[in-house]
Amino acid sequence: MLNNLSAKKTLILGIAMGFALSGAIGFYFIVPMALRAQTPTALIQNNGAEKIKPNTLPSLPKTDKPKVELFVMSYCPFGLQMEKAYTPAWDLLKDKADLSVKFVSYAMHGKIEVEENTRQQCIQQEEGQDKFISYLNCFGLKNDSNGCLSRAGINSDKINACADKTNKDFAILDKYNDKSTWLNGRFPVYPIHENLNYEYDVQGSPTLVINGVQVQAERTAEGIKSAICAAFQNAPLECSKQLSNTPATPGFGAGEGVDTGDAGCGS
Repeated sequence: MLNNLSAKKTLILGIAMGFALSGAIGFYFIVPMALRAQTPTALIQNNGAEKIKPNTLPSLPKTDKPKVELFVMSYCPFGLQMEKAYTPAWDLLKDKADLSVKFVSYAMHGKIEVEENTRQQCIQQEEGQDKFISYLNCFGLKNDSNGCLSRAGINSDKINACADKTNKDFAILDKYNDKSTWLNGRFPVYPIHENLNYEYDVQGSPTLVINGVQVQAERTAEGIKSAICAAFQNAPLECSKQLSNTPATPGFGAGEGVDTGDAGCGS
């Protein structure tokens, strides 16, 4: 076909093809290099695919004493993983921040979870944070409520009396037994912190809220400590202490796991 073109047309075609080839080579080599240069830390490797890493710490309101609320279902594997990271940070900052465990407004793991939620609520209410941290550390490893109550030095009669009153005040077991009240007809409601669930738009377990803002913190003791420390007006000396960067295994038991990211229990 080129033999039929005039010399002038052949020259023009050759120049055009040269520009096209140069552009293709430039696009193939130069554009990826430019992208990598612009976002060296925005890309993370995950099973061979590059993904944008989420901004895990939003701009938090800063206060002298941050309010930290972890919403869980007591038998959610990912809630348990988060709690194993939460308790070391809680122990470190318990005198500097207002920390607590609260409960998602429905349960996904049966009556045993409903009862355990109430037990843990009563331990915090009746026995204080030191004994609650001790209980939670034991419970996350052993799934043995009675044994962990004893190990933490908690008066089980006092907790049982509190649970009876809480069940009555919030009609917890009545609602469990009446399936017409269940969420989507599938999950029993758990109403103790229902208003806070609505206020913070809590959808599942775990959900970490600091100074009224949901935070996607890394599920390590250091990750949670850093998230809390970002909410201080003036961070205390405790924030300079390095905690573990290793996630715990989801569910009950000791051992190391991986950061499960956004994985959780939710409808």
